[in-house]
Amino acid sequence: MQSQPLINIRPRISVNGENRADLAAQLNSLTIQLPWHGCASAELSVTNWGLADGSPYPSWLFNHISMGDQVHIAHDTPSITLFEGEVTGIEEQYGASAPVLTLLLQDRLHLLGRLRQSRCHEDQTPDQLLQTLASDAGLEADTRVSDVAADWHQLNESALAFALRICRRFDVGLRLDRGALRAMPEDPDPEPVVLGPGNGALNIRILADLNHQYQHSKVTGYNPTTGEPVEATADQPRQSAPGKTAGDTLADLGWESSDTLPHPMARSHSEAEAYASAGFHRQARKFLHGELICMGEPNLKPGKEIELEGVSPRLAGIWQVGLCRHTFDSRNGFRSHAKIHRAQWNPEP
Repeated sequence: MQSQPLINIRPRISVNGENRADLAAQLNSLTIQLPWHGCASAELSVTNWGLADGSPYPSWLFNHISMGDQVHIAHDTPSITLFEGEVTGIEEQYGASAPVLTLLLQDRLHLLGRLRQSRCHEDQTPDQLLQTLASDAGLEADTRVSDVAADWHQLNESALAFALRICRRFDVGLRLDRGALRAMPEDPDPEPVVLGPGNGALNIRILADLNHQYQHSKVTGYNPTTGEPVEATADQPRQSAPGKTAGDTLADLGWESSDTLPHPMARSHSEAEAYASAGFHRQARKFLHGELICMGEPNLKPGKEIELEGVSPRLAGIWQVGLCRHTFDSRNGFRSHAKIHRAQWNPEP
């Protein structure tokens, strides 16, 4: 959390590169939605009536804001970007109070959602495929999904839906990061955010749940070139960490449990291995999951890690952020909401 005794929690807003203190001053509410997998969005509401440009008479304040305008929202202490995107919707409200203007914003990943077509990407790795899709939309790409080469079929779907579907096979989150399409496994965080009861966290709710947890996952398929069946299994999360996994706990209880993944069908041994590993990790990382609300923490975003303190020993330690939401309003100020998860716990001996 921030160490300053007094900070400005009102966000800084820029439109088309110009700092707009008037927008920040008239701000009624702000919600920023940052998903682990998909397009980020924001909803920004301001009072659209008041004195402007030294005029003694009130008038409309923000009618010049248009579709496609570039909006940058930042936290100033220190300067951290919360959201950067484009105006894709404008709403006006009248009657209950002074006129209200609401801007609906999406990050530039929405451009991929506007390119719908059917085509086959032959003999490409997912990384090559994503580079092509990003280039078609004028985006840079930073990818590390898989080196499995195959034919990928885009079937009357948008480039965004297609890219999300392919990345989901490998349990890799796709999102925009610093202006570029990012698709890669989450790396360990060298600077986790420390939170806990009495240290910024307002509410924490966590569930350790063995439902839909397995000791191993299995994928079967068929190689159409050789005519041979393919098969692979996986029984470990991608990243090892201290504590017991769901698989360890199931073994201690003697609850035999396995999962066969029917989709997608593997067409080679390398695909089967990749899908089995991804399927097992997808479930295993949700063994412990929950949500956290804290005083505004601008560093929180998908993939960021949190070090929980002040909770029971079996829950203390490192957690990863999935979905993250930042909110601001005049009643609650700046708050951050995070879905958190991890694959291990520390049961009492």
